[in-house]
Amino acid sequence: MTATYLCSALWYICNKSTLSGIFPDRMKFSFIRPIYKKGNKMIPTNCRPISLLTSSSKVLEKALYVRLTEHFNTNKLLVGNQFGFRKGIATEDAIFKLTNEILNALKNKTMAGSIFCDLEKAFNSINHDMLLSKLPHDGITGKAKLLLRSYLYNRYQRVYITNSYLNSNTASKWIKIKYGVPEGSILHPLLYLVYINVLPKAVEHKALPILFSDVTSILLTSHNNIHMQSDLNIVFEQLNKWFKSNLLFFEF
Repeated sequence: MTATYLCSALWYICNKSTLSGIFPDRMKFSFIRPIYKKGNKMIPTNCRPISLLTSSSKVLEKALYVRLTEHFNTNKLLVGNQFGFRKGIATEDAIFKLTNEILNALKNKTMAGSIFCDLEKAFNSINHDMLLSKLPHDGITGKAKLLLRSYLYNRYQRVYITNSYLNSNTASKWIKIKYGVPEGSILHPLLYLVYINVLPKAVEHKALPILFSDVTSILLTSHNNIHMQSDLNIVFEQLNKWFKSNLLFFEF
């Protein structure tokens, strides 16, 4: 009986949000669990901030994700160069694509050169206004855009740390999120793909871009060593310009 009442309430919230273009404020609070990634454990930026969201928030996000994914897949809006966060496509497919193109170049006695880019804090650097400005190009307007705007804005988070040695918990103050999409949410992978969806167009006239999430591989081929070096420099500058204009930066 409890499940019936919960489903009815969640169904009402999902429909109300979709019709009004408003994501409930009470669902925009999250605890951050820092997950160690690399480097010095005492440096906070070496941890991945995973958002712990309410179950009701994830239900609404799932409903939005299904609708948005159907829209992008039906209209074939996501570039084929992107291999990350897509159903039926895995890391192996991106690796196969890259190695196969290199082998074809060698088979044709052509030089192959590559640029490999890893973005720094990509999910946490997404500019909300810039992301929203990209949505109409993919046919997301009206209440759908308003709902995503409401989802992104006025979100709050606090860091929650458990000290297993002292058997104690510590939490920071609530702060307003100004950038990024919450890692650990259902929508964050799709919103990130939308944000970088046009990246391949910046270089595809001179190179083959292969993307997997926030890792970008650029493959160039040439019969001439001088042309290869020149093209590598040109493509790198084009990449750097695109990343800077979209407020994303390389990780060194």
